[in-house]
Amino acid sequence: MARTSRQSHLSSDELKNMRKELGRNQRDFWSMFGVSQPLGSRFEKDIKPSVPVAMLVWLRSQQKLSDQDLSEALSALGLSAPSCYAANDQMAV
Repeated sequence: MARTSRQSHLSSDELKNMRKELGRNQRDFWSMFGVSQPLGSRFEKDIKPSVPVAMLVWLRSQQKLSDQDLSEALSALGLSAPSCYAANDQMAV
């Protein structure tokens, strides 16, 4: 089976603005989506995230997912959730 790489159409500026609207640093913001800080930094500079990551970021930016939802999803996958979840569960739209 051929493997295809699907990338989002979110720009690096849009991603950076979404993070800043939450008032989060790169480590805390990107870890909410299971992404490392170095990779998140690349998303904000020169590469596009995969469609699944972009979908999660978009859903969070539209307040269709909460920090708690993301935390529970990470826990269900056996990953630790970042400590920033309790700090701010509202994203400006």
